[in-house]
Amino acid sequence: MSPISKEEKHALIKEAQDHFWMHAKIWDPNMVNPEMLVIMDQAKGTRITDVDGNNYFDLMSGLWNVNAGHGQKEIADAVYAQMQKLCYVNTWEYPTVPAIKLASKLASLVPGDMEYVYFTTTGSDAVDTAWMMSKQYQYLAGYPKRYKIISKKRAYHGVGSGPHGITGPSFFNRKYFEPFTPGIRHSAAPFCYRCEYNLSYPSCNLLCATDVERQILSEDPDTVAAVMGETISGAPGVIPPPPEYWPMVRAICDKYGILLIMDEVICGFGRTGKWFACNGHYNTVPDLMTVAKGITSAYLPMAAVIVRKHVRDKFKPGWAETFQHGATWNAHPVSCVAALTNIGIMERDKLVENSAEVGSYLLSALESLRSHPTVGDVRGKGLMTALELVKNKKTKESFETVDPFNTELAQQLRKSNILTRIRNIIVIAPPLVTTKKEVDELIEGLDRALGETEKKFSIK
Repeated sequence: MSPISKEEKHALIKEAQDHFWMHAKIWDPNMVNPEMLVIMDQAKGTRITDVDGNNYFDLMSGLWNVNAGHGQKEIADAVYAQMQKLCYVNTWEYPTVPAIKLASKLASLVPGDMEYVYFTTTGSDAVDTAWMMSKQYQYLAGYPKRYKIISKKRAYHGVGSGPHGITGPSFFNRKYFEPFTPGIRHSAAPFCYRCEYNLSYPSCNLLCATDVERQILSEDPDTVAAVMGETISGAPGVIPPPPEYWPMVRAICDKYGILLIMDEVICGFGRTGKWFACNGHYNTVPDLMTVAKGITSAYLPMAAVIVRKHVRDKFKPGWAETFQHGATWNAHPVSCVAALTNIGIMERDKLVENSAEVGSYLLSALESLRSHPTVGDVRGKGLMTALELVKNKKTKESFETVDPFNTELAQQLRKSNILTRIRNIIVIAPPLVTTKKEVDELIEGLDRALGETEKKFSIK
């Protein structure tokens, strides 16, 4: 497709300003030049093209979710065929072939005895559903007062009253939405670079993990339904916990009969070089696991809560024990087909293995950028990595979330045809089809953009 005219673009910008409310985007023309708005038009593989014909590398896989890459015609064809065959049915009452097949496929991929799949539409829905499921489970298990959930201070679990509250208090401005759903508590985050206890791993003895037990005891174990956490936190800055963290938390939950919910909305489906990070990197099987994003590689909305047999068994006896929950779009047959086709592509093209191999190459290459005065930390697993930017390496002082440095760096990256989100963190999580040659190009672009931005702000 040819680039659109200047007049057509101006008309689109005007329409956007008049009617389109973008998520978390400053729209005041007195604060942001609307001419800087990049309107996307098409994509293929790792690249996205805007309406002006500029081609960019998608450094964040959309929002961590285009795992199989853009423009997979095979998925589009499968979705089209399913729409013609059966677009929708009341999934509260009737199962469909795609839903049954997808549930079976997922059960074969996840660890341990996680055999049952409850479909939802988004990662936020899955998180909310998992919390509700854990509360009803505890009630049916004979603990009606167990309603609380313990999350991490640096965490992101989605939108809506439940997920927003479970999200760590350091992530966004909570004052607009409080009070949240009662019963949400937060423990220390396993974030070694910014340990809230000012300790060093491993001499810290994983105080962040034992803080979970401290929180449970301070609340009374008979009031806590579940502990929830992203296996590897994504949105708060790509934070892989130490290897002992999740096994320790698993043991603490078992000690008190509390369910462990691990959020793999971002890090599932090959993002970290394993199908799932919980068992792939931490040898841990949760009681419930939330998944989304990479399950369809963003071709259609789809999410799920996958649970162990002992959890599902509590809901079996009769109508009174049935999980009192559901939504119109859950287990949508077309989304199920998109997921099945996507997983088939990932298996056939060995994209999880590619994520591990290219991700290792990427992380090693990113280490070279530590020479920049603003690169405080390099971290990640697989194709889920990040650079943390700082004003001062010694003090680890951060830039403001909305900072002129970040704005300039984003523009410099765009000049190198690289798109990502920068909020004190440069997220580097490209599609799982990324090659080592593309990594070399990315490192060159990142190096150049950081250098030019540091030069402009006289940072040495």
